[in-house]
Amino acid sequence: MPEDKKHLSGPEGPKFTTTRRFPFTVLLAAPFFFIIIPLYRAARHSVDWAAAAAMILTFEALMFAAEFFSVSRGHWIWNPDRIVGPTIFGIPLEEPLLYYWFPPLFVVVLMHALKNRLDGRKGGG
Repeated sequence: MPEDKKHLSGPEGPKFTTTRRFPFTVLLAAPFFFIIIPLYRAARHSVDWAAAAAMILTFEALMFAAEFFSVSRGHWIWNPDRIVGPTIFGIPLEEPLLYYWFPPLFVVVLMHALKNRLDGRKGGG
């Protein structure tokens, strides 16, 4: 397994350099997009999309504020080699665009798909 950091010695003491790596955290979310397609088809008529949008916007606002507070105080940091690149107030772009809206929407669609499936079994049997 290759090392992430290489140790260099100099007059100021040890220094570390990192190798450039691809942001695999974005790729880890990709399978969920393939899972949500059949779930969306099963739940699209029963989800209240206005309520889902309000939930996502509320979650986005609260999470962005919490992350901004954490980043500005130094409690939360990112490895620049592990993010897509652009940041908004120090927060990586993939956070608000991928990780804030997708998990709550995934849970809502999953619950509606399961409910529709269970209701279909009750009515058909």
